[in-house]
Amino acid sequence: MSEKRKFMRFDVAVEVEYMVPGNGAPIEGISVTRNLSREGMQITVNSKLVPGTELEIKLRIPEDMAPVYAKGDLVWVEKPEVKTESSAGVKFTQMSPFDRNRILDHVYKEWVEEQIGQNATQPRNK
Repeated sequence: MSEKRKFMRFDVAVEVEYMVPGNGAPIEGISVTRNLSREGMQITVNSKLVPGTELEIKLRIPEDMAPVYAKGDLVWVEKPEVKTESSAGVKFTQMSPFDRNRILDHVYKEWVEEQIGQNATQPRNK
């Protein structure tokens, strides 16, 4: 299977609230990103949702009081046998450039801290 992503994904946990817009009873939930990139994220969603579903999204970046608002489409959804929640891939379809930069700043900061932590635990060659 070939990789379709244009941008690297980072294993960063960010709290996410999502809602399916529409006239019926709203489907909404709270999740945490499993990974995040410039163009999308992987989260856990209500298992009733299917690929192509539009989501209204609110991301809460740690240590940042203002949430990031975005819209996205479900690209894929794993269908579990028993669970009421499924792993899903979301492609961002609408987000301000300012908010996209806020996310990228957070992701980069987390990645750098992880790299520093890994380097600190590796033995040094002499």
